[in-house]
Amino acid sequence: MRRMKVSKNADIETGETNLLQQLVFRYLPYWPVFVLLLICSAGTAFLYLKYKAPLYEITATILVKDEKRGLDDSKVLDALNLFGAKKIVENEIEVLHSRSIISQVATDLQLYAPVDEKSGILFRSAYITSPVIIRLENPDSLNEVERISFNYIPGSNVIMIDNKTYSMNQLVASPWGNIRFSENPLYAKTAIKKPFFFSLVSLQKIVNDLQNSLEILPSNKLSTVININLEDAIPQRGEAILNELINDYNRASIDDKNMMASNTLEFVEKRLHLMANELDEMETGIQKFRTRNGVVDISQQSSQYLQNVGENDQKLSEMDVQLSVLDQIEKYIESKNGQPGLVPTTFGITDPLLSQLLEKLYDSEIQYEKLQKTTAEDNPILISVRNEIARLKPSILENIKNQRKSIEAARNSLIGTSSRYNAMLNTLPEKERELVEISRQQTIKNSIYSFLLQKKEEAALSFNSAVADSRLIDKAESSIKPVSPKHWIVYLIALLLPFPLLASLISLKEMARGKILFRHSIEERSVIPVIGELAFDKSGQLLVTDKNERTLITEQFRNMRSTISNRLLKAKGKKIMVTSSISGEGKSFVACNLANVFAQAGKKVVLLEADMYKPKISSVFNLSHNTGLSNNLMNEKSDDLLLRSSIHPSRFNNNLFVIPAGNVPDNPSELLMNDKMDILMKSLENMYEIIIIDAVPINPVSDAYLISKFADITLFVVRHAVTSKINVQMLDEDMEMQRLKNVNIVFNGIKKRGYATSGYGYEFGYGYTSSIGYGYFSKSKAKKKYASKHY
Repeated sequence: MRRMKVSKNADIETGETNLLQQLVFRYLPYWPVFVLLLICSAGTAFLYLKYKAPLYEITATILVKDEKRGLDDSKVLDALNLFGAKKIVENEIEVLHSRSIISQVATDLQLYAPVDEKSGILFRSAYITSPVIIRLENPDSLNEVERISFNYIPGSNVIMIDNKTYSMNQLVASPWGNIRFSENPLYAKTAIKKPFFFSLVSLQKIVNDLQNSLEILPSNKLSTVININLEDAIPQRGEAILNELINDYNRASIDDKNMMASNTLEFVEKRLHLMANELDEMETGIQKFRTRNGVVDISQQSSQYLQNVGENDQKLSEMDVQLSVLDQIEKYIESKNGQPGLVPTTFGITDPLLSQLLEKLYDSEIQYEKLQKTTAEDNPILISVRNEIARLKPSILENIKNQRKSIEAARNSLIGTSSRYNAMLNTLPEKERELVEISRQQTIKNSIYSFLLQKKEEAALSFNSAVADSRLIDKAESSIKPVSPKHWIVYLIALLLPFPLLASLISLKEMARGKILFRHSIEERSVIPVIGELAFDKSGQLLVTDKNERTLITEQFRNMRSTISNRLLKAKGKKIMVTSSISGEGKSFVACNLANVFAQAGKKVVLLEADMYKPKISSVFNLSHNTGLSNNLMNEKSDDLLLRSSIHPSRFNNNLFVIPAGNVPDNPSELLMNDKMDILMKSLENMYEIIIIDAVPINPVSDAYLISKFADITLFVVRHAVTSKINVQMLDEDMEMQRLKNVNIVFNGIKKRGYATSGYGYEFGYGYTSSIGYGYFSKSKAKKKYASKHY
């Protein structure tokens, strides 16, 4: 038996079209849907712009003193700013963006209690149109509620909520906690009275929204200027948020300085009180000594000694103070458990690294305490701050240890020098030596007292002159016109959106069906050539070529007749078998009409109905006889008379003859395997020029494979939107189907694509044909003579 041999590129149309033509070919048939989508999109854009609250851009600018970029105070200001720390722009941006600062802003401006007014079906912010503002005593623990209606009675200073009155400007109990209703300083009276509603939103949500909305960036890489931007539907509210943000940021900086200065003042005052008591005791002792011993003056040698000893002892005293400060700092570091407190003063300590480490530890502990109130223990930011504190403590203790070693070494050296001076006392008279010793202690105390007084004044001066380490350049100011939404962008999106939406809908619809919709889908899955495309016929008739009319469908059958004639000539045969993958794909429709067009060409044609499961041909040709193929195959002897009685002439064409299936047998497959089938086919070859066999589908029975040995050409019918893609793919992959001879595909029942289209052209969009027709077709519509459909 001959194997099927086909070329992969056989009969595949390779017409080249540009992208625009492909788009028109694919989507133009759906232009009514596109128009509808365009109208809906434009309407949506109009409604969006009508009801969407416009956003204004609010900007503010501050200048930060950044030590890395050369910006510094004058020497006078630097002398007054004893507790100030140089800033880094990147760090200050993070501080401005921090939860602690923004949370304070939300609390100060009562952003957790927004007031809305109802305008039609929409709710809009009543930030400047509401007569009252709402403040909670404890906003950190509020319970969220949404839109509680309230009424304000002008002149009565009361608020009505659910028939219950609340006094203005007083902290009163309510179902939402202790609440205060105050007059809105921005209230602008309007003639239109609208209902007001207030809501309660958690601070965490407000802070998250503000952090996402705020844009804080340096003006450029070399500048210490920070630009702060915010978009808000209410310009006044946006300006208030930015101004309050800058005020809270500066206030936090000043509070840190004042806390350090206050801590220093407290320490210095305690030491001054102690030194004052000791000096009083020393002066009283000297007076008693002079009175008791009658000492009035000392020698020049004693004066020189006292001067040297005084300077030496003063240095020892300063070192003792430094050691005392280091002990206090070490005790502070070791005794606390991550809880922020007053940082011990570092006055007298010349190492700037220790001050920076202490300040960084204090800032980290403050940040940890604030984050601990609003975030979970396993929060990455909280863990990072906790680890930072754990790293700072050992560094500070190591620094203290190193400084203590250095001071103690210097102190031991000074003690040695003091020992030499003490040896000089042996050369002085005993009374003078005692007086010098007492005077020496007095000098030491006086030096320490003077030093402490100086530091007290410096701390007090810094406390009273604390200023922020940033300067406001531009206050918050909103744009004159809204920056969003931009009308032209919205309408442009509305104009362009229907294109991808329509393409997506069409593609999803066609992909989801899993059926063959395009000719290229057939060619992608099989190398078998497509020799004909047949448009869907709305008449519902099984025979559409019964009249010599030049309609679209008849011309398609005539073109297919030419192609098949050439292939029969090459194959030197005359037998054509028509089959399909499943029932309902139009094989009988193709067989009947193909037989008719061959007969119209003057060929003597016989149509053999080999489908004995669901025979249709008898009803199409109005055959009253039931004698047919099954009767010949069931007859024990070959009877030429019986065969001729089974052949019925067609009333549509004198050249067309039909052999119906006959009586439906119990065993069609066994009958087709009978040797009488071979005899029948040889007899028909001698009698007719064209033999067309209407075979059964290849699924689920195997009768088509039994008949295929008699065929010279096999027409495999694939129906648009009916045949599955898998069945076409099986033509190449299933070894059983390789038994079919000279297989060619007929793409049947191609329907128009889209809506409001006519003719066979781009609107079909499933094959490759793009021209209108094959000639001048008759406009007359065929009458529906038969009820049988070709599907």
